[in-house]
This record gives sequence, C-alpha cells and structure tokens, in this order.
Amino acid sequence: MKLISLCLATLVAGLVGAADGTLNFIGKVVNGACKLEGAGDNGVINVSMGDIPLSRLKNSQSGTGPAVGVDIRVKDCEKGTYYIVVDGPTPTGMPEHRVLALDGRGKPAGNVGILLTDRTGTPLSLDERIDPQHDPRIEIPVDGGSGTFRLKAFYYTWDKAHMDPGDGNATARFTIMQE
Repeated sequence: MKLISLCLATLVAGLVGAADGTLNFIGKVVNGACKLEGAGDNGVINVSMGDIPLSRLKNSQSGTGPAVGVDIRVKDCEKGTYYIVVDGPTPTGMPEHRVLALDGRGKPAGNVGILLTDRTGTPLSLDERIDPQHDPRIEIPVDGGSGTFRLKAFYYTWDKAHMDPGDGNATARFTIMQE
C-alpha cells in the first residue's frame, strides 16, 4: 500500500500548474497592394490646419479659409489604378455629406467644419461607396511603384452669421482601394 501511494504521489507531483497566460495574435490578412508612407505605425497622418480668424471665414465669398495641402503617399504598390475614399461624420443639419464635422472634444468652433477637395477643387463626398467617376485616383505604372493622393483641406462655414470660435480638430478615416 505504501508503494502504491508513493507512486501516485510521484505522478501527481509532476503535474503542477506553473503559470497561465494568453496568446494575442496580432496582424492583418490584407488584399492591400500598398504601404502608407510617412504615416505612423497606426496609419495616422497629422494635418496642421493652423489658426484661422473667424473674420477670414466670414469675409470669404465661399466661406472657406486658406487651402492646406494633404498628401497621402503610398509605396511598394502593385501595378494598377488606386482610389481613395474618405469617411467621417458630417455636422448636424448639413444636407450634403461633403463637410467633415469637428470633433466634439473640448469646445469645437460653432458652424465650422472641414471641407476636403481633390487637387482640382472638387469636394469629396464622405461616407459613400467608391465612385470611379469622381473619387481621386492615381495610376501606378509598375509593380513596386509609388504614388501620391494630393488633396486640399479648408476650414469651412455654412452659416457666416452664427459662427463661434473654438477648437478646429477633426478626424477622418480613409481607405485606398485598387481597381
């Protein structure tokens, strides 16, 4: 009996829980043919809009401030045509999805948003399906090539009589798709 107990004790003693843990698998399986250039690890591109006086927006015939260039560069792309689609919230009460709402953190400027255009000045539609006839595109002529989407951003007011000063920060998501 002592011999059986000793054998069982030896077997049980070999199976002691040492530690528990978790495996987090991180990565992406993508049909992406390009890499963002000049963006942070998380794909963020910061665009400095500067400080714009309300009077500049009020006195502008179009209700816009000065244009700020927004270059989105891609590299290591497969040969093909690439489109960019921009998504983001529209300010409450805006009938068209062409103006990006300012973030609600802090004290955002009142009746002011951000208007994004292509390089010809045509406003981009937000939160819409890809439109090859209107969405900005670039051609990559060879595998391993690079290109740049050149956009413009403007502070924009739709109600010059009721603007309020405040923070002018906004966040938009973008997706680059290959045809």
